[in-house]
Amino acid sequence: MYTPEPDICHELLGHAPMFANHDFCDFSQEIGLASLGASDEDIIKLASCYWFSVEFGLCKENGDIKAYGAGLLSSFGEIEHACQNKSHHDDKPKILPWDPNVASITTYPITEYQPLYFLADSLQKGKHLMRKYCEELPRPFFAQYNAQTETVYIDRPVKRVMGKTE
Repeated sequence: MYTPEPDICHELLGHAPMFANHDFCDFSQEIGLASLGASDEDIIKLASCYWFSVEFGLCKENGDIKAYGAGLLSSFGEIEHACQNKSHHDDKPKILPWDPNVASITTYPITEYQPLYFLADSLQKGKHLMRKYCEELPRPFFAQYNAQTETVYIDRPVKRVMGKTE
């Protein structure tokens, strides 16, 4: 099913190719920026969104369902499981439309094939839904990446006091 950690096959076959896609890069960056200043509870929710997208996400391309999550791309068994034909298998996983509000509170197994996947209409639409979700998270500041200066902009002064961000 999976190779032991650290798994260079997972990184090179799963994650690395996806970073050639601009929408995927933006999508992944949205999650990272949203984590800055987020509560522990919201970090867990963002991690679930990451799991159901960056690791095990599906999206439509020209009407077909395609895998884009690294956990799928680096496991032929998981791809077969995720994309199996319903009429041929009784154990077909459930596929829901990509919704970060639902994905963020959905539990998942880490040592077996996924019983549930989320399907985005496209990486671009998935990115927009993720951005909207991240913008609604309560945080003490807003972080945005500036590609021209390659820096993260914070909209107000921030200081850390005894493990809390103010």
